[in-house]
Parts: sequence; structure tokens; C-alpha cells
Amino acid sequence: YEQLSAENPRLIYCSISGYDRTGPEATRPGYDLVVQGETGLMAMNGEAHQPPLKFGVAAVDLFTGMYSAQAMLAALYERERTGRGRHIEMALFDCGLMITAYYGLEALLIGEDPPRYGNAHPSIVPYGVFDAADGPLVITVGNNAQFERFCREVIERADLADDARYKTNILRGQNRETLAPELTRELGSRPRKLLLERLARAGIPCGEVAGLREALLSPRATRGGLVTQQPHPHTESGTTPVLAPPWRFDGERLPVRHAPPQLGEGTQEVLQSMLGYSAEQLAGLKEKGVI
Repeated sequence: YEQLSAENPRLIYCSISGYDRTGPEATRPGYDLVVQGETGLMAMNGEAHQPPLKFGVAAVDLFTGMYSAQAMLAALYERERTGRGRHIEMALFDCGLMITAYYGLEALLIGEDPPRYGNAHPSIVPYGVFDAADGPLVITVGNNAQFERFCREVIERADLADDARYKTNILRGQNRETLAPELTRELGSRPRKLLLERLARAGIPCGEVAGLREALLSPRATRGGLVTQQPHPHTESGTTPVLAPPWRFDGERLPVRHAPPQLGEGTQEVLQSMLGYSAEQLAGLKEKGVI
């Protein structure tokens, strides 16, 4: 950055490492799974009786990329006022620690690791994944009024709504060990479709738990244009699925123009069009293994 910014003071340059580039671990390689373990992310996932559990995706890698993009956008905005660029330094460990969010703050405030509740919520009950007679669903009873409607209209247990042990969310959290078996029994005796219909009528946020492929091919994803088919030279169908960007500008989703490039695809075109390299120069770079 020091060399390049001397040539172009407007340059915005982002360096991503595993750990603090000024500290004793500056040369350590950064791997998502390792950092998930080191930052406590694995320790806060899963059920209480399970060993530490990693995220299903490379969460630290993904969040580091998003934090980096945010920093670059901020640097671009600042450059419009100052005319100068910035050297942005990101570390996987730093970003992994930030993902702990309110769990991390709770650990600092209570002086120990917070309990793990798996798919349940640490302070809102009932709130999580439950098994209906024919499959799992998500139920999020967020307040006392919703709990009353849930008991009376969804599982038809007015006695639970009237029970003094469950009158407030704090009490339900304190008495979740006695409440949970009742809910498990009632929900498990009813089909998912019926429960979802009743929950929706009662104004309680809910949804079925879908398989990954099922979610990608769902009518909801199709209506939103979230999965596109793009031309691809090395598939039998001649196309490959590509996810569309999640954001919309002025109500319009930005279009996907093509599939991700193959290894090295476009290198020669970019070097020719942007740097003016000749065919002889490109051949020389290829012979040396540069491209």
C-alpha cells in the first residue's frame, strides 16, 4: 500500500489476514473453522449436552468479506470529501469476535459463558423449532398476548394460558422445564399444515423448516427471482444456477449478467483492454507461469 499510494493517493486498499497484522500472530494463516473455535462461536452453538458446534457455512469468512465491503464503501465516501484513499486492515479473528454480538456481551456481563439452548431462545419462551406430527416448524411467540392466543387458539390449552407459572415471559423462561414437555406433546399431536394455519390466524410469526434445495426451489424464491440460470460452457444443459443479489434499488433487483468466471477466464481480455498488453507480452507472461 505504501508504494502504490505514493503513486495514487486516492487508492483504497484492503488487506485481509487471519490475525492482527501488527501483533505476534501476524504470520499465522487464517482459517474459518480455526477462528470459529478461537472466538467462542463454536462454544455458543448447539444443544447444552453437545460438544462445540461450528456454523453450517463459513460464517467468519463471509462476515469478514461483508465487513470489508462496508469499510471500503465508507472509505469511498470519505474520499469524495478528502480526495485521499485509505488502507483498510481486516482480520478474521476480529470479525469472528464481533459475530458473537449480544452473546459475547452477555458472557462479559455475567462473568461466564451463557447457557446453550440449541434452537430455542435464551430468554423468550416458546420461541424456536418444534416438531409437529409430520415435520418441524418454527414458532416465535414474542410476547404475553401472543402466548395467550397460542394456548387458546393454536394448541387449545386454555389451562396453560391461565397458569400463574406462565403468565409472563420471564416466568415462562424460569419454568421452561415444565412448560416445554406440554408444548412438545400438543404440537407433536397435530399436523404441521393445521398448526401453521392456526398460528397465522393468531398473528404469531411461524414457518416450516425447509430443506436447503427445497428452499431454493420454493415458490417464494422463484417469485423473487432469487435463483437464475446462466449460460455455462461446461454443463450438459448449457446453464448453471446462480443466486441473484439480495438487494433491490428503486424496487428493482439488479440483474445477473453471467455465471462466475472459470479459472483464468477474462485474464487476457482484461490485460489487453485495461493495460494495453500485446499478444507477445501475454504469451511471455503465460510461458513464465504468471498467468
